[in-house]
Amino acid sequence: MKIRNILFLVALSVSVLSCTLTRRMERRGTAAALSLMQKRKPAPEDSLPESGRHPGEGWVGRPNGDSLYWAGTLVDKDGERRMLIRLDEVRVVGRSKVVVERMGLVTLDFRITVPEQLQGNSLGIVVTPRLHDGGSTVKLERLVVRGGLYGRLQERDLWQFDRYRERVTTLMRNAGDSLRESVLDRAYRRIVRFPRTSGARLDSVVKERERIDYYYTQQVRPRNGSKQLVVTLEGEVRGLDGSRYELPPSDTLRYTVSSVLSLIDTLPRFCTRIIDKYAVVRDRNYIAFRVNGTELCDTLGDNRRQLERIAALMDSVVDLEEFYLDSLVMTASSSPEGPFARNGFLAKERGYALRDYLRGRFGDGVDTTVTVRWIAEDWKTLDRMILEDDSIADKEPIRELIAEEKDPDMRERKIRERFPEQYAYIRHKYYPQLRCVDFRYDLRRRDMIKDTIHTTEPDTLYARGVRLLRERRYAEAVNLLYSYRDRNSLIALLSLGYDRTAHEIAQELPAGAENDYLHAIAAMRVGRRNEAAEHFERAAGAEPRLRFRAKLDPELTELATNP
Repeated sequence: MKIRNILFLVALSVSVLSCTLTRRMERRGTAAALSLMQKRKPAPEDSLPESGRHPGEGWVGRPNGDSLYWAGTLVDKDGERRMLIRLDEVRVVGRSKVVVERMGLVTLDFRITVPEQLQGNSLGIVVTPRLHDGGSTVKLERLVVRGGLYGRLQERDLWQFDRYRERVTTLMRNAGDSLRESVLDRAYRRIVRFPRTSGARLDSVVKERERIDYYYTQQVRPRNGSKQLVVTLEGEVRGLDGSRYELPPSDTLRYTVSSVLSLIDTLPRFCTRIIDKYAVVRDRNYIAFRVNGTELCDTLGDNRRQLERIAALMDSVVDLEEFYLDSLVMTASSSPEGPFARNGFLAKERGYALRDYLRGRFGDGVDTTVTVRWIAEDWKTLDRMILEDDSIADKEPIRELIAEEKDPDMRERKIRERFPEQYAYIRHKYYPQLRCVDFRYDLRRRDMIKDTIHTTEPDTLYARGVRLLRERRYAEAVNLLYSYRDRNSLIALLSLGYDRTAHEIAQELPAGAENDYLHAIAAMRVGRRNEAAEHFERAAGAEPRLRFRAKLDPELTELATNP
């Protein structure tokens, strides 16, 4: 407890003795630096200065983003101590860089430098990289550097709050959760004056003022169609006296995204549609006749509506611009009750009665167009109706009887005698549906000589797949493009890392600069270097620009530099 009181008194004295801890930074405009890097080979041991072989202590960031760790320092010729980064030697390279997209991801790497002027025992620093992708901005994981006293006071405040929370939880155990959380929230804002920053990649306490270089690497997924990514830096220094200093705007780093999407085949694809010279229109109509009668009466049952429907369809068929009526076949049928011969006569005469009606409505030309046919008893349709009706008991024995008995009159009598209940149901429900006239309109396309022609029209499904590919929605694009097995389906597969399947498709593609180039990438991924070299040289020979592009594609860099 005494130690914590001492810390409080020290912090109080700092705030009293200083106008603000961050005012000097404001006057000088001190900022953290943001720079691109590229790796070089590590410096040999004997090239290090003497102080580098026996370094002091300092903080440095790991390249994989872990917390700071103690590393060596050296003293330069001016007597200033600097970090000795015993990772790969790094150097700043301009303000832009080309990054390669693979599997929909690109890797951004940069160095964040926190100068010693931003550090102090009573200061806390929060540095946040911001990724700008098109119209969106995303905050990356922060870096937090805390001075020793600043960090200890944070820990003290958190310790006090934890003790308070334990007491409140005990005293308010019967209170509602919302009330308890409200009390704790107000207490946290009152007690914890220097809250910890959440979501930090690095959060460390430094002992001395020294420049900190942090190697930051991050994989990101570019937005739809993004060709450029931008990284900036924002930050803030907080003092124990409550003062704050916002860091000035940093340098802007620009990353140009290199992707195999630039090799997309933009030519439209067409699908082939076969058009037949002939077409068929079918229609079924139910015309009622009196028992054993053949005279067509439009006032009987639903005949008037049925006849108007037939006439309307004939009018529409005759008026078609694309087709003309080649022939019309009317097939009249009867139900099985009564003698077979009589039913055949009735079906025939009823068919001719309907033809005579159409002649009276459309003229004598109907005689040359209409053909009348008839089915005495339509047992085939009746068998199908019985099959589809699960409510009929013993339907299988009935269907076997229909198939075995060849005499239609005997067939109907046996069903009536052996299955009286089922027969009554069938006669009531299905016999009326057998008394019908089927129309078959045979149409022929006007001015068409060949029996079939092939036309091309845009393949909209393929176009959608290409659009999804451009938007980097690779999984959706593959589902639409895979069956085409062309360059664009190859690009989609390579973008998802389906290398073996991509290589199979690459082997099927015709020769061409872009096809050979993608074939080389696929072959390298599956370990077939000689095959890759052959196709790369073929691609570069046809399109010399591809030899320079290969330096951007990691699979082909070796082939471009060491053929």
